[in-house]
Amino acid sequence: MTPPRASAAMDRTYRRMLWPASLAVGIFAIAPLLGMLALSFTDFHLVRGWSGKIGIHNFLRLFEDRRFVSSIYIMMALSAFGVLAQVVLGTAIAVGLDKIVGKWRVARGIFVVPFAVPHVAVALIWLSLFTPTLSPINAVFAVFGIEVPALLTTQTGAITAIVIADTWATYPFVMLIVLAALQGISPDLDEAAALDGATRVKAFFRITLPLLYPTLLMVALFRFIETLKHFPLIFVMTSGGPGRATQATNYYAYVQTFQNSNVAYGASIAVFLFLFAAAISFYIAKANARLSDA
Repeated sequence: MTPPRASAAMDRTYRRMLWPASLAVGIFAIAPLLGMLALSFTDFHLVRGWSGKIGIHNFLRLFEDRRFVSSIYIMMALSAFGVLAQVVLGTAIAVGLDKIVGKWRVARGIFVVPFAVPHVAVALIWLSLFTPTLSPINAVFAVFGIEVPALLTTQTGAITAIVIADTWATYPFVMLIVLAALQGISPDLDEAAALDGATRVKAFFRITLPLLYPTLLMVALFRFIETLKHFPLIFVMTSGGPGRATQATNYYAYVQTFQNSNVAYGASIAVFLFLFAAAISFYIAKANARLSDA
């Protein structure tokens, strides 16, 4: 048992060790957030400046702004389809790689490669693939007389293109988390199911998948928060187009802040996005806690 004096000394040491991390979080996370929150209650404009007006007028304006409301629907479509595609693809690959042993285990590294590619580079890669005059895919299909539609020219196609690019870049994160969870499931459960006459597919859906629910919910939460930051893909691939078809909420905040010079209104959009993500995160975390306790 640790003596009381030694325990107190260790506590003081731990608190001192936490100071650099706490200072970094305060400077680079909390201070900018508070600054943005303060800015959202003003009417600051890059050209006109600040008239001295303070209030909640920017937040009242949000839901009267049709472009803002439309950006929420676009953001939710990108997030919902993106998270679903990433979870399904990542889980399927993880299940396929779970039983790989020996020298073939190196193959797991191949599936992680897209996760190491910066988002701007991902956007450029897929922009070239979805541009008919540049795409090698289109050239191959053209040999057989098949015309591939230009996805980036329609709203549905542009959203699909962004979801595909984001799924390719980030499914390895889901795959790694699910693979780690699968490694923690006892093989005795599969053996018992096999002895009872259950097929591998039936055993997966009846035994393995329910055990993965907390992990899948947690990884879906992480990916949902990340999909709210689609900005690099939208900026490079579509610039919010065609028209305003892919102006998700974070991109609309950029438009208001840097293109329209309306800094305060852009800050209020960012604050709303932060609160929205926090609320969804709280709800999913609560659901995850219920599943873990069950």
